[in-house]
Amino acid sequence: MSLRAIGKRMLPAMLGFIALVAVSIALGRVNGTNLMGSSAYDTYALQADAWRAGSVKLDRDYPHLELALYGGEFYVSFPPFPSVPIFLLKYIMPGEVPSGLLTLIYFLLCYPSAYGIARRRMGAWGAAALALAVLAGGTMLDVAVSSTHFAGSVWYQAQTLSLLLTLLAFWGVGHRRVGWRYVGWAAIALAVGCRPFQAIYIPVLLWEMVSSGDGPVGRRLLSILPMWIIPACIASALCWYNWIRFGSLFEFGHNYLPEFTRSDHVQFSLAYIPRNLMRVLRPPFMEELNSGMPLAYGFAIYATNPMLVNASCSVIRRRPDTGDIFLMLTLTLHLSLLLMHGTFGGWQYGTRYACDLLPGLLALRSRSGNSPGAMECVYLFGLMILNIAGIVMFHIISGE
Repeated sequence: MSLRAIGKRMLPAMLGFIALVAVSIALGRVNGTNLMGSSAYDTYALQADAWRAGSVKLDRDYPHLELALYGGEFYVSFPPFPSVPIFLLKYIMPGEVPSGLLTLIYFLLCYPSAYGIARRRMGAWGAAALALAVLAGGTMLDVAVSSTHFAGSVWYQAQTLSLLLTLLAFWGVGHRRVGWRYVGWAAIALAVGCRPFQAIYIPVLLWEMVSSGDGPVGRRLLSILPMWIIPACIASALCWYNWIRFGSLFEFGHNYLPEFTRSDHVQFSLAYIPRNLMRVLRPPFMEELNSGMPLAYGFAIYATNPMLVNASCSVIRRRPDTGDIFLMLTLTLHLSLLLMHGTFGGWQYGTRYACDLLPGLLALRSRSGNSPGAMECVYLFGLMILNIAGIVMFHIISGE
């Protein structure tokens, strides 16, 4: 194939990626995003510094950060994998790592996998449009290029890197080449090291491989076992790291935050679901709010994460098969678990936690095999424009 033919074939993907870069940089400039600076909330950089000093605990308390207090020592209270890239980068740039730029890079690298997931079942232009809408159409865009104070913060690094790895998992595990399947399984294990609830997609990925293979089911399952060696090693390393810090294989530190150890509140509870549902369903503008827009705990999930509605409608319009139903049930369970959190996130534009569902929602929408039609594009890109305007307004109102 000639270079001209390759360029023509890749034109939709390239234009979609260029659009994503342009939108991200433009919004970052409006928000005042400091891409080259280190965020004051980059807890992962502190953890990387501790590792370089040969320790798993921090040198002291940082009162503005969410740190776990255990045995009189202070630890990072988030899953550790996002510290690994920073740890490696510090050998190249020993000073401050540009955490805002790092978060943006993670976000932009999501595009190839998002495009690949959609392209597997639809045309190139439709896949390019859908990948752009998934990433830039709602709250996730603000996570990537937030305001000066929060760009590259611990929460946003974890979420963008988790999104990148989960998209890579969906794309890799479903790939026809065995090598990429190994990459996909490793990616989902690393995603759990960023956002633990991403483990909920492991059965979906397993179903994808088993249902699409040839031969007896037992033989297909056996063929997957070698691909689980690296993920098993990753999972063992994560559990070991939890053990040496907190004496538990599954405790990464959040339960030792002062807000939970000094009160009767628990981190997750079914009792939180009704309250969180009311919050995430409320409209973006309410007369009783002096600010004119909710600044914390989420709002308008149907508008700020439009793929939730779009993917659901795509299933309603067709006869769902077993894979569709399994993925829908998994997404419903994932969202329910997130709604069980005590706050569903604090200060945020839209519904940040719901962005964890984007890889599964994209996979669900792509299963129809149909490229987005005219009305769907109007819906997705109309909301993209409204959300970009909403993000700018949110930061003006909040003063951040």
